[in-house]
Amino acid sequence: MEMHKYIDANRDELVSSLKGLLRIPSIEGNPAPGAPFGSDVRRALDYTLELCRRLGLKAVNVDGYAGYAEIEGCEGEQIGVLTHLDVVPCGPGWTYPPFDAEEKDGVIWARGICDDKGPLVASIYALAALRQSGITPKRNIRLIFGCNEESGWGCIDYYSAHIGLPEVGFSPDADYPIINTEKGIYQGVLSRSVRQGDYAVTVKGGDRPNVVVPEASAVIKGNIDRLAAILLEYDCRNSGIAFTAEGDTLTVTAHGVPAHASTPEKGKNALWALLGLLKTLPLGGEMQELFADLHDKLCRDNDGSAAGLAMKDDISGALTVNMGVMSLEEGTLNVTLDIRYPVTSSSDAVRKLLRRAFPDCSLTDGHIQEPHHTPEQHYLVQALKTVYERRTGKPAYCIAIGGGTYARALKTGVAFGVTRPGEPELAHNTDERMSISYLLEDVHMFADVYRELT
Repeated sequence: MEMHKYIDANRDELVSSLKGLLRIPSIEGNPAPGAPFGSDVRRALDYTLELCRRLGLKAVNVDGYAGYAEIEGCEGEQIGVLTHLDVVPCGPGWTYPPFDAEEKDGVIWARGICDDKGPLVASIYALAALRQSGITPKRNIRLIFGCNEESGWGCIDYYSAHIGLPEVGFSPDADYPIINTEKGIYQGVLSRSVRQGDYAVTVKGGDRPNVVVPEASAVIKGNIDRLAAILLEYDCRNSGIAFTAEGDTLTVTAHGVPAHASTPEKGKNALWALLGLLKTLPLGGEMQELFADLHDKLCRDNDGSAAGLAMKDDISGALTVNMGVMSLEEGTLNVTLDIRYPVTSSSDAVRKLLRRAFPDCSLTDGHIQEPHHTPEQHYLVQALKTVYERRTGKPAYCIAIGGGTYARALKTGVAFGVTRPGEPELAHNTDERMSISYLLEDVHMFADVYRELT
């Protein structure tokens, strides 16, 4: 059967298969035998591999760390298509429950549909369409399914060590047209002990470094009557802050708007609002000075200027900073930053600037990825350009992003899709959603790409 007829004929099955995957809450959990990233992620992997087998593809489980699928018997140069099954936590405020995969007016609402389960299912049905067409590929398209892209890439490290990554490929985990440049990523934890004064203070905000914090809170115990006048005069309403008092305990909650850490300007970080209030309160000890320092250096801009971190280049643009996780418990402060830095810089340069900006803190490295760039002249980029222009009638061009996709795991890799130019970025956001019409367009697009590359 011709590829595009196969896709259209299997439209309902494709949507049903995607909904089934979306209903598995594949947030990383506690490791278990055969499930290094938790039982729900393993369920999502098993579901995906079984779907591939049902569609006639060879499917392999790589010890629960990852999986892959391909057309049985294909030989020649391997082209990787890298997607992932894990998703970030959901946060509050969803219109529909995030794991119900609710369909409304041709749109599916669910955590992970954009990042990255929709593209993953699209890539599978596109390969099934190529198989059904009877075309004998000259190159082997291998779909690789990662299981902890959102929190460390241990899946890809394991796959690389035990199976070996292809040299060339793409990841449909970002934007159209073609992303051939990705900034470096530095995640680090600033830590220090803090002398408390007249009040016992705890602070908590954020679950993942790569998400703009949607909610943060502080609990203050002591003579809270002394703080009443400041609280009543503070513009809590416009700052997104609410507070309650009971006995000697004041609870302050700040609400923000989540976004991906690569584009922090598209969200509203709840920690910014919380620290803005806390620095006005006479809490004694080192509290007020600490909160003022954090707020003044990290909560005034997204490019790190206030902390002396700012840098940019013409290839990839300016550095960005996201304060993604903060905790203050029993006098110990931990702040996790997610920094996306220009391709002409390095993680060493970022580390030195952080130590200079926060000399009283220790700095512990977290997840680090150096910048990535694939030349526009490579045959992969040219093939993607050809298909994109043919299918959309719009010019294809290369762009740089602050996000980190699996493309950077390859010697020659790019990100290709699936957010359209001018469309809002919904990955990592409340009410993540995708239209079924866009999903089907992606399947047709990927099928044409496979045909062009093989």
